[in-house]
Amino acid sequence: MDTQELSVAILTNNQHHAARDKQCCIKLNVKHVLVFDDLEDALEPVRQQTVQLLLIDAAIKDMDGCACLKALRKATRALVLPAIMVTTDSKLHHVLGAIAAGCNGYVIRPYSIDTLERHLRMAFETLSNDEIEIEQLATANDLLSQGRFEEAISEFSEIVEEENEALTYFNRGMEYLHRKKFGKAILAFNKAVAINSMYAEAYKGMADAYKGKGDPEKYREFLDKSAEILAIQDRLDELKELFVEILEANPEAINPYNTMGIDLRRRGDYPGALHAYTQALVLTPKDENLLYNIAKACIFAKDYARAITHLEQAVALRPGFAEAQQLLAKLRDRQYDAIASQQQSVANEPGQGTLAMDI
Repeated sequence: MDTQELSVAILTNNQHHAARDKQCCIKLNVKHVLVFDDLEDALEPVRQQTVQLLLIDAAIKDMDGCACLKALRKATRALVLPAIMVTTDSKLHHVLGAIAAGCNGYVIRPYSIDTLERHLRMAFETLSNDEIEIEQLATANDLLSQGRFEEAISEFSEIVEEENEALTYFNRGMEYLHRKKFGKAILAFNKAVAINSMYAEAYKGMADAYKGKGDPEKYREFLDKSAEILAIQDRLDELKELFVEILEANPEAINPYNTMGIDLRRRGDYPGALHAYTQALVLTPKDENLLYNIAKACIFAKDYARAITHLEQAVALRPGFAEAQQLLAKLRDRQYDAIASQQQSVANEPGQGTLAMDI
């Protein structure tokens, strides 16, 4: 990160904070510093990419800092722009809210120059991919601009052939959140965003190359793939927000993934519920209520064999688990229609397990 080439926008309704932040940026040899008290005024330079980094205070005009960051991310969905919260608020609620909104760093006032510089560098480093991928993407884009479409497609293809590890980093960020390691959570979420952004850009580049070749079918195919990656990132952001809500409601929850799974299952998001339950199993692999919950999600997803397996495990852990036994018997008798139409209402009386049961 070369600060002499950096343009920074400061968003705050506090003139004292604005002066302090601007002074620190100047000391770090930042090229340009802009100050805004209204998000709408900041959006145009952000969209034009004349700003490379944002410092967002606890409040700006008509909204708090977290709401500002969330609105900014929504308005500039395709841009990967580092945004660092700089605030006097160190309360858990505000930290979690900033992470859920998509911050790339969290600085508590009053701060030192070294602290601000460290957060700036970390934000840029974790939002970038490794040097080989960066160079390959640049090469592919150069070939595209030169009209060398076949060569560009070859370069872009090599990028997307690698496994997309964004979900791995996202899951790591969720676990760090659960363990209250907020700095590490931010870094992991940053990495997930950077990887997804690279894949979206590569697929968009391939689409443009095929368009240049006069292949409209391939153009649409890879344009759709680029949009799918952005949709995945939107979905991960939604899951992160839900997880933060759960942590805020019960910061000491033994296994917040179980609560998340129940919530998603009741919303009809069975793949999301099963993903949450998979993470929950890592924390409490021998909780019969969790196994029962997974079975219910499997039933709604019509994966009856997997549901039976989890119910058998639940009954083995608690032989007197009546609800699991009844459901297991119906599955073995293939009474699928009866199961789907039945509205269960049971008490949460865990045996060995301590997690809430999806009723």
